[in-house]
Amino acid sequence: MKKKENSKEEFAPEENKYQQKQPIRHPLAKIVLDENKIKINEQLYKIVIDKFDAIDVEMLREKYDPYLNQYDFLVGDISSDHLRLKGFYKDNVRTSIDRKQKAIADYLTEYCNPGGAYFVLQLISPVHHYNTNTHLHEKQNREYHKKRYSKKNIEFSFKKKKVHRTKFKKRQTVAVKKSRGKHQAFVIKKKKRGKKNEERL
Repeated sequence: MKKKENSKEEFAPEENKYQQKQPIRHPLAKIVLDENKIKINEQLYKIVIDKFDAIDVEMLREKYDPYLNQYDFLVGDISSDHLRLKGFYKDNVRTSIDRKQKAIADYLTEYCNPGGAYFVLQLISPVHHYNTNTHLHEKQNREYHKKRYSKKNIEFSFKKKKVHRTKFKKRQTVAVKKSRGKHQAFVIKKKKRGKKNEERL
């Protein structure tokens, strides 16, 4: 009997790590829920979508991280009794496309469980002010590049270096015409001897 009990203990299934409650690494959020609005800490949100009553106050208190304060939209979806939060910016903010408001619909269809519960919150206050004047920024960039890469600046940036040419003395030759017979003639080129060589001879 003892052997059978031991064998059962050996083959007992281990507890799933993902089903265990994970420790909270940030303080619990203070949440006040109204009909169309929800206040999370100091952030006031408008409830845009709440499909299948997805907003669970207790789950949101545990899951909300202060890091999410920077976003203009919050999307929460519930899968296997777990809440997942994702932040998005307004469309006029200079950021990647997958972080903008227009990417929310794609996120819900691609990453969330089909037919699952989800909610979308829009930040009312505080209003985040971003540098939305992209045309001014692009214009400043163009002016900077024009100044930097203008012809004058390129000419000044590269100094002209003088190249010393080495002069080689050309050997002078003298053509002497010699003839053999009536029709045959040929030219012999001889090196022109200098004065020193002539004196020696």
